Formats: sequence, C-alpha cells, structure tokens
Amino acid sequence: MSERLSDPMTVRGIRPVPARPDPAPSGFGGQLAGLIADRTVPSTQVRFDAGTSIYGGGPHPDDSVYLLTSGRAKTVMYSRSGRRCLLRIHSPGEVLGELAILGGERTETAIAMCPSVVQRVAVSHLLRLMGSPAVHRQLIRHLGERLAEQQRAISHLVGDDSEHRLGVTLLDLARRLGQPERDAVRIGQRITQEELAGMVGTTRSRIGYFLRRFQECGAVEFSRGHVIRVRAQRLDDYLESRLDAC
Repeated sequence: MSERLSDPMTVRGIRPVPARPDPAPSGFGGQLAGLIADRTVPSTQVRFDAGTSIYGGGPHPDDSVYLLTSGRAKTVMYSRSGRRCLLRIHSPGEVLGELAILGGERTETAIAMCPSVVQRVAVSHLLRLMGSPAVHRQLIRHLGERLAEQQRAISHLVGDDSEHRLGVTLLDLARRLGQPERDAVRIGQRITQEELAGMVGTTRSRIGYFLRRFQECGAVEFSRGHVIRVRAQRLDDYLESRLDAC
C-alpha cells in the first residue's frame, strides 16, 4: 500500500492500475468525486495491491470513507466460526465504508481484488458538509439504496434455493461489472467459485454443479473456475423455467 495527497504527484514503485476506462461515477460517489476534484473536501490517494486490506472491521474504525477510483474491491464479513460472507464487489465510482459517517463499530472488511486506487476522506470533513441539502440528500439516497440492496439479498436467501440465488447474483454482476460482447456480457474481473459461494451462501462444490447446469443451457461460459460470460436472457429464462417446474 502507498498513499499521497490528492495533488498530482507520481508515486514510484507501485504496479500500475489497469487503464480500462470506467464510466463517470454517479449518485453519492459522483458527488464525492466532484467535491474532491474541486478541493472542497481534502482527500488522500492510496494505492493497494491485489489482496491488500483497504480497511478492516472492529471496534476502532479508522473514521474514513473511501471512493474507489480504479480497480476492484470486495467487502466481506466473517462469522464467529471464521466463515466468510462476501457482501459486495465494488467498481470504480463506488463509495466504501460509508457507515463510518454514522459512527459505531465497522463490521465489514474491504479488500482490493486487483491493483486499485482509492481516495480516502476523513469522516470529519464530510460531517462539516451535512448542512448542505444536496450532500445530505445524496447521502440519504445512497444509504437507502444500500439498505434496499441488503433487503433484497435477505429475501433471496430466505425465499430462493441456492441455484436461483447464484443466477440472480450472476445477473447482478453482469449488470454492474460486465461489458457487452455480441450476445453476451463479459465479466472481466476474475471472480472465483469460492467467492461466488460466499455471496450465495452455499458450498464451492454446489456452485460448480450449478455453473455446469447454466453452461449446458448456454446461459454462461466459464474457464479455469471463474465465469467469463453471461447471457442474461438465457439465464433469466432458465431461472423462470426452474421456478415454473417447482
């Protein structure tokens, strides 16, 4: 890990972040990016190698919020037995660790999935802006969207079987991280079967079994243990047919 202030300075000895173009951030992430760009909010740029912890959970959080500007990151939680639950995969323009604004214990850990760059912003700087209706409104909307996302995840966990949850997860990853490619969407970020198991709440062996079923109907393609293409309509049709058969 290395860091610098947001002034344009070169940091040597750091592996470059892939130069894949990403869409401009929107929502709270876009607003935060704008506040950083015009220096309304001080920030520190930090670079992380793949597998490095961006921040950790625990009773003593670092009181910072992070804007991912390039690369990929995942947020995970660990059960008391040590089992890992993968909460979300984050792409550039997304905000991580935003619950630090509300105070209290940080429960998740954020990990870089590939060489990544974030802008780290102290919560104290953001709190000074809460008097702005625009900032306050965007933050409330952002937190509401994350809450709705978690409610949907709980609904799928309770109401759907593992195969359906995996299909829904792949459709969501394709929508958020994929690049259109003829009749399919390519997921460039390597996501292992173990990581999918952590998102779905099942075992790696079951993930492999379901992926083979998806592949047989032409809904997905995977290689060396990770999904590389998703045909959303075929996958959606397959999931609907499975529901009709129940």
